[in-house]
Amino acid sequence: MTSSMRLRLAALTGAAVISVAALAGCGSSSGTDASGAGATTVTDANAATVTEANGATEAVSVYRPDSGTVINETLGATFAVQLSQSASTGYTWKQAGGTAASLVDLIDEDTETNGDAPGSPGTITFAYRASAEGSGTLVFEEFPPGSQKASDTVTFEVSVGAP
Repeated sequence: MTSSMRLRLAALTGAAVISVAALAGCGSSSGTDASGAGATTVTDANAATVTEANGATEAVSVYRPDSGTVINETLGATFAVQLSQSASTGYTWKQAGGTAASLVDLIDEDTETNGDAPGSPGTITFAYRASAEGSGTLVFEEFPPGSQKASDTVTFEVSVGAP
């Protein structure tokens, strides 16, 4: 990956905050934003408008299983898939493929925990850029600690159309 964007989702008084920064390479998931990118408070938890470091604005959709599993985006759009997890328990979500994997580029993956106590709930966010037109599925699997067998699976139907 030669460049990526960092999507940072966090809960703030019932709303999510998304901050986007242009980064060279994949970067880490530390959440540090040294680029001076803007942050936008999201009043609708399924959509936001973000401002990149270069001043460009972009609408970003956030998809969750509880709000539906259909993703409709246009070519070049950035979007995120957010799944609930308790990372400190050792359970982790991974993208397990799907027929839409060739239509989107994973540009970032970030884990947030709501609290410091072991077992605190949180989320994992997979950020994508729609890179080809077509339709298919994105499959995510959750794995218990030390297991190669998924304990849960979520499938999103993806459709990427012309801008």
